[in-house]
Amino acid sequence: MNVKDWPLHSVIYTLSSLLFLFSHPLIAATLVNITVDDSGPDPITGARIAYSPSDAWSFGQDCTACTARPDPAQAFMRTWHDGTFNAVPGTTNDPNVVLNATFSFESFFVAGSAIYVYCILAHTSVSPDGNSDITFLIDGEAVGSFFQAPNNATNYGFNVPVYTNASIPSGNHTFTLQNGHVDGPKSLVLLDYIVYT
Repeated sequence: MNVKDWPLHSVIYTLSSLLFLFSHPLIAATLVNITVDDSGPDPITGARIAYSPSDAWSFGQDCTACTARPDPAQAFMRTWHDGTFNAVPGTTNDPNVVLNATFSFESFFVAGSAIYVYCILAHTSVSPDGNSDITFLIDGEAVGSFFQAPNNATNYGFNVPVYTNASIPSGNHTFTLQNGHVDGPKSLVLLDYIVYT
């Protein structure tokens, strides 16, 4: 049935309901989690995670040179981004350069927003080196860190929340995951997905 075929009272009721709903933001404001895959767009805004330096990150599931080999079936959307920071010259295309994964999002809720970052974690100490040394920034300010030394287990941890923050004020924000520190230890990140509210 086309809208132009609706009875007049149905059109008036529908328009009145919509006007009421949108004039009362507390009624319309329902928190919704939005999941952004490491390789895909934000389903609401179309924004993507930006990786830099771009040649330091790989599509993990397709990377033949990467030593990390987690099971794609256990990764969100069967994808992840693989990035290794290494300060030693000659070990990577960008030695001693911190790797960044940056994502912009907006919170419309008066009460603020939340962000959750999920990675796959390697536990081995060689091939791959499962050391993780990560710093998190929101709007250029350091807001947290995650460090994991390898424990020599041979498995991977999936859907691991490496950063959670449920107290982000409303507005536009830029989130950055930084892998490694200049002159710091080798660090592996297998970024799987980000959830924000």
